[in-house]
Amino acid sequence: MVFEIRKDYPRMSARKMHYMLGISEVGINGLERFVSRQGLSVQKHRSVLRTTHKGMVIYPNLTHGLQINGINQLWVSDITYYLTSSTTYYLVFILDVYSQRIIGQSASDNMFAVNNVQALEMALRLRGYSKFEKLIHHSDKGSQYGSTEYTGILKKENIKISMAGNCLENPYAERINGIIKNDYLIKKKITSLNDLRREVATAVDLYNKCSNGSLGMLSPIDFELAVNQIPVCEHPELQLYNFNKTREENSRLGFRRHKTMKINSNKKAVALNDKTTAGYSPGSDYSLESCPPAELSSASSDYSKLKARN
Repeated sequence: MVFEIRKDYPRMSARKMHYMLGISEVGINGLERFVSRQGLSVQKHRSVLRTTHKGMVIYPNLTHGLQINGINQLWVSDITYYLTSSTTYYLVFILDVYSQRIIGQSASDNMFAVNNVQALEMALRLRGYSKFEKLIHHSDKGSQYGSTEYTGILKKENIKISMAGNCLENPYAERINGIIKNDYLIKKKITSLNDLRREVATAVDLYNKCSNGSLGMLSPIDFELAVNQIPVCEHPELQLYNFNKTREENSRLGFRRHKTMKINSNKKAVALNDKTTAGYSPGSDYSLESCPPAELSSASSDYSKLKARN
């Protein structure tokens, strides 16, 4: 079953497998021990290639201590690389932080701003809004994000522009880069740009349909649908870390470790133990407490064949 699932999800964790497949013969900890003994644990990877080249145009960080309660309030983006045996490619993703959904992407063999524009235009088409009242677009200080063409689109759509002072201030974008590359593309045989674009599209689709621990085990798409069916005043709130304050000050302000949402799938309701959930606590190894676990695990919405086989 582990090998079968990991054909699509190479880095799916035992804990998520246990939940998605409804395994009753063994507990979660027992399954984790089994996977570990069989040498199937997921290994971590580290990257060193630089993709951010500071531009001339810089905007302030508008996300310090930001509190959001719905989609289209905070989009984040970043550029990352993808290495093959002979070529270096570049990927751009745009993530809606509230639902953890990837809403725009591009793959290319260069770092021109046109690739970022392509991802942005995809996100705008997907959302289909004629006006964004509360949306902030957050990125690093890369020259692509400060280009006249890119910022011109944001301003035209009435989207506020925010830039991180360093990579720690753009954790959601940094994290999604690692998830797609290390959890989905890592074992793919990619020999051309067309191969990469096809595999990235598949990976994004799988990710957006996978269970997410920080969303009460709903996928990003299902979470958006569920939240859309309850009043705005009942939406779970997500508060981001304030890098202008100390860890202690953030704690006094009520910044707590993330508590997983409780989802009532019958009533399509979303609730939290307390209406606030923390977003990110900085530290080594990018431990993002409101993002998916370090070993992202995921499964498609239909694993009935696997369950039947079990």
